[in-house]
Amino acid sequence: MNSKHVVFVILIFLMLAFFVPVVQAENSQGKVALIAASSSIVEEMRLMDIRRLFLGFKSVDSTSVKNPVLNIQSKSLYDDFMKNIMHMTEGSYKRKIIKGIFRQGRKEIQEVTSLEELNNHLLKNTGDVSFATVSSIEKMENIKVIQILW
Repeated sequence: MNSKHVVFVILIFLMLAFFVPVVQAENSQGKVALIAASSSIVEEMRLMDIRRLFLGFKSVDSTSVKNPVLNIQSKSLYDDFMKNIMHMTEGSYKRKIIKGIFRQGRKEIQEVTSLEELNNHLLKNTGDVSFATVSSIEKMENIKVIQILW
């Protein structure tokens, strides 16, 4: 084998070595869904509208959505939601929320710290929405998936 072939084989090996952990991380995390109580009439929304909801604005796509609820039971899920849906860091999100509360009089976004608390809140407040991994939704009672977020 000449030196060009050796370099090519090494490059292919390095590309595969970097690709495999990314695929494994994606598969281990699972899918994340927008959820609500089974009795709610909330329907699928555009991601931009979901972002608006979690910034404290009313939904344009769905008049049946009352309030968003932040699921902070898992730091990695919360960070991924901030990155994938809100397109901001936790710090910039909190600053924007506080600014909206003081300047425009928007309501504070409720946070829950456990799946049980999230399940109970959604059942008591039909029309509220939140997000959770699909695997954790299977452990919850009377909760439906509105749409898969990622």
